[in-house]
Amino acid sequence: MRPVRRALFAVLLALPCFAATDTLQPVKEGLARDAARAAVEDMRFRIRGRTLAVAPFRNDPEGIVTAAFKEAISGKGDFEIKEPSTWREVWDKIVGNDKDAPLTWKQAVELGEKLEAECVLFGRVETMLVEENRSFADVKFRIVYVKDTGAGQKAGDGLFIGRYHTKLEGGITSLPYFRVWMGETSTWMRIFIWCVVLLILPFLTLLARDSLSQAAPIVPIGLVLLMTGVDLFLALLLMGFQASGILSWGLLVLALAVSIFYNLTILAKVAQLQLPGRD
Repeated sequence: MRPVRRALFAVLLALPCFAATDTLQPVKEGLARDAARAAVEDMRFRIRGRTLAVAPFRNDPEGIVTAAFKEAISGKGDFEIKEPSTWREVWDKIVGNDKDAPLTWKQAVELGEKLEAECVLFGRVETMLVEENRSFADVKFRIVYVKDTGAGQKAGDGLFIGRYHTKLEGGITSLPYFRVWMGETSTWMRIFIWCVVLLILPFLTLLARDSLSQAAPIVPIGLVLLMTGVDLFLALLLMGFQASGILSWGLLVLALAVSIFYNLTILAKVAQLQLPGRD
């Protein structure tokens, strides 16, 4: 049982590393993705393959909306996102110290020229309101040409202009809100719940020990897989169904190993037990 204790102790130490610094971030990300998805669905360009520089959105200090638009546009495939390693240095030189002022089309064109992009996307988050039962976002942006195209378009002309209002309703079926609820739950409480289920679940087989003793060998194997699946599902549930980094995936692998080893150990012990009054 010592290896089980050591592995379980490692899980306990690792879980606090995943406590969210901003519990409202899942809702903000949900709003940003909805706005970006709606914008991409409205973009219907005849010419594909243009290079695009995405300027950081104003009033988006965490970069959530900017990241959502980059991901959505890259996934659609109309543009090739230009993001060299030096773009932040170029950006800081263009906007200077006034990073909250609205970006002008001339500054956007200058950014595109520096990054050698054909088009530039820039915009502003007008509203990002997160409330208990309903959240709302208002995002506006535009895509402009960096150079004259020779087909009537001049540098600074708009290729696409849009403004999008998105909202999320609170509720147990809303995944972003569920992640917020998980984030607001004490990390140690989530650890406690997972450990209680992990420790108790295999002992439920005592209720059907007679039947299991006469069952085919595949049945105990199926039970181990079932209980391990329940343990992993609960771990994902308590993590808010988020495993986006190496550490979180490592934690899930560790939880899988602990679950399999513990379930096998307890089932083997249960199989050796002699019930009172039985030979």
